[in-house]
Amino acid sequence: MITAFFTGVVVAIPTSLLAMKLLNSSLFIDNQELRHINEKISIVINQLDDYREERLGISDLQDYKPKSEFE
Repeated sequence: MITAFFTGVVVAIPTSLLAMKLLNSSLFIDNQELRHINEKISIVINQLDDYREERLGISDLQDYKPKSEFE
């Protein structure tokens, strides 16, 4: 059982280091693309929030109290 633990540690550390190196490399997406994608996602999330507020008739999110299924 102890040897299995140490074997797992020996395998996990280089694997995680290699994965982090690959994810940080230009093989995947560079930071500029990630920033651009993040901006698009933020816009969509804000639009969804606005749509939700419009549907529920909420002018301020602090006024919103979710309905409990137990009430």
